Amino acid sequence: MADTENNIDMSRYFSDPEYRKEIAALRKKEKEKQSGKKIWFFFGSLLLLFLFAGAGYTYYLFQGMPSIQELENPRTAIASEVRSRDGVVLDRYFIENRTYVSIENISPNVINALIATEDHRFFNHWGVDSQTLLRLPFYWIQQRFHGGSTISQQLARNLYRNIGFDVSVTRKLREMMTAVQIEYNYTKREIIEMYLNTVEFSNSAFGIESAARTHYGKSAGELTIPEAAELIGQLRAVYAYNPRIFPERATARRNVVLSQMNLRGFISDELSEALRQEEIVLNYHPPSRSGRESRYFGEYVRQQVMPWIEENGYDLFSDGLVIYTTIDSRLQRHAERSVRENLAEFQPRFEREWSSPGGGYMNRLWEQYPNFLRSFIRETDRYKNGFSKYQTNQESVVFANLEADEAFIDSLKRARTKLQASFTAIDPANGHVLAWVGGADYGAQQFDHVHQARRQAGSTFKPFVYAVAIDNGYMPYHTFSKYPVSFIEQSGRMWNPKDPSVPSGPERVSLREGLARSLNNVTVRLLPEIAGAPGTNRAIELEPAARMIRNMASNLGIDMSRTPAFPSIALGTAEVTLLELVSAYTTFANQGVHIEPIAITRIEDKEGNVLVEYFPEFSQEAISPETAYIMIDLMRGVVRGGDGYHGTGVRLRNVYNVQQDVAGKTGTTQNSADNWFVAMMPHIVMGSWVGGEDRRIRFPTNSPNSIGQGARTALPIVGQFINYASNDPDSYWSTEGFTPPPGFVMPEAPAQPQQDNRRNRIDW
Repeated sequence: MADTENNIDMSRYFSDPEYRKEIAALRKKEKEKQSGKKIWFFFGSLLLLFLFAGAGYTYYLFQGMPSIQELENPRTAIASEVRSRDGVVLDRYFIENRTYVSIENISPNVINALIATEDHRFFNHWGVDSQTLLRLPFYWIQQRFHGGSTISQQLARNLYRNIGFDVSVTRKLREMMTAVQIEYNYTKREIIEMYLNTVEFSNSAFGIESAARTHYGKSAGELTIPEAAELIGQLRAVYAYNPRIFPERATARRNVVLSQMNLRGFISDELSEALRQEEIVLNYHPPSRSGRESRYFGEYVRQQVMPWIEENGYDLFSDGLVIYTTIDSRLQRHAERSVRENLAEFQPRFEREWSSPGGGYMNRLWEQYPNFLRSFIRETDRYKNGFSKYQTNQESVVFANLEADEAFIDSLKRARTKLQASFTAIDPANGHVLAWVGGADYGAQQFDHVHQARRQAGSTFKPFVYAVAIDNGYMPYHTFSKYPVSFIEQSGRMWNPKDPSVPSGPERVSLREGLARSLNNVTVRLLPEIAGAPGTNRAIELEPAARMIRNMASNLGIDMSRTPAFPSIALGTAEVTLLELVSAYTTFANQGVHIEPIAITRIEDKEGNVLVEYFPEFSQEAISPETAYIMIDLMRGVVRGGDGYHGTGVRLRNVYNVQQDVAGKTGTTQNSADNWFVAMMPHIVMGSWVGGEDRRIRFPTNSPNSIGQGARTALPIVGQFINYASNDPDSYWSTEGFTPPPGFVMPEAPAQPQQDNRRNRIDW
């Protein structure tokens, strides 16, 4: 165009019409040429734009898809399990309540129901159903971007959350592309296995194994046809077809699945019709309790394994670890039953003992301890917020308002006067913890009274005093005065430990009778002898004995770092845990060798590979086998009694009819706040504690029939446990008795016992 304009003869252009026509034609031709170039440039640019957009969209699609590494190693949150030594699941740790199970352990009924309902051409496609694929454009025109997904496509969504669940063409394409990759990487059996282990069911159950146990109380391999159909039917909408909430709706959906199974040839017409008439019968186990027998023990295990798990890069809540423990599930079941049943009996009796007719809830307790109630009130949020609520800085005003609220006060009193109990049992030969009950209800109280609670041991500590005496040559037949004795403290005050009453009979009492009857006066009179200061009346001269007692308890496995070596240690002022106490007693039953308690034996990954193993820590001989056996024999007397006297644990034989060889010791603290009993047999050492959930709560002390004694609360728990376990043919139980060390002969009392006990000591 520019060239044409530059070559025009202007004088000729205006004078020659033909010339003007020629120029006009040239101009038109030039315009057409320029217009063609623009059109080609436009379409070329548009094509490049589409190419770049397509490449960008393809890149965008792949960005939202799993990597090759993720495809080869799909990660699903799998619950870790705590298992008993006999394989029972005791507890589970999870983000999603999921247990992985292989396809060999899934009922064929489940697989048939899944194929018939979700993807009947599953074994004939390559991840995407071609028939469904041909219908997709029509779906998209109608703005329907879902439906018709194969099992592989559904698995892609379940495994790889970055694909998403939004309704869009992009999500659908990603899902399809990932499904094709899954089919390339895995066999059909592996795809079904992964699918059934990842899909969510009703009631927060993830995976078919958890769903089966949650809804029917059985494993996935045991599911019947209607049970399998009901569970697969839930997959359409886990809430809408929840059989617990909507049984009629769930039944209708199950029948649809049964019809599909019939249509696809998995079940006959007759069977389908018969099964459709059946009702859904659930054996529902709430997810928080599914497979759970001992939540207290599970929390203890978690605390023990977390350092190793964190150090080695595992996740307890999603890696599907299996933690094997020493717990025997049958003994655990009997222990929990005994604690539960006895507490149900103790609580109303405890309340009655503190109550006068017409006096209100436990009125005698509040009258005897008037400061308790206000101390409880001070610990409530209502008290702490009361100053601002009542616009005052006067505590008396807050108390006046709160105490006027009868419902609040009654609720507070009942909450703070709840009794708690704990129980544990250990195999003395290897330190294996066989049973563990940390309290009445973990949901209500997460504080574990087996290993967290430190309470005064009371008279259960006396065997350590006697063990020191036996180790120093004193014999069971040595006698001491049954009357109290006083000692002068450095401050000038008198220390006057004594029994509530002096028993009848001869003035002098043997060590055997003293321990059997748990006489404080006899125990205290041992201290000067052990300290090498017979006849002293100064408390400071008893401290060597206190140090020896503390060392003895420490050698037997009790943490004594918080306990000063005061003479009062002999009467059980030391605070111990039930686990420590029972473990210490295993030393007597194990011929003087102490083994630290062990609760975990190994940790495996979800594939069954052993990651770490744990073994008992054997200590050196804590006491001689002879001393250990004499202590066993002394504590037999606690249960059997002797000539002319009953032991404090005689109820174990008289009430619970335990006739096999057993030794034990009761314990009650001075204020009756803590009640204990430990029983020993060659194959098991058992201990129980009963007391107030709040340390201030105690049993009445002025009633001869009060349950506030170890023999009346802690002993029944052990006694009932022994009855349940010994009568269970499947339980780990033995009736063999204790055997003395080789060549050992129990020392006999001389014909004429000497008054000076030290002359009759025996040096081992």
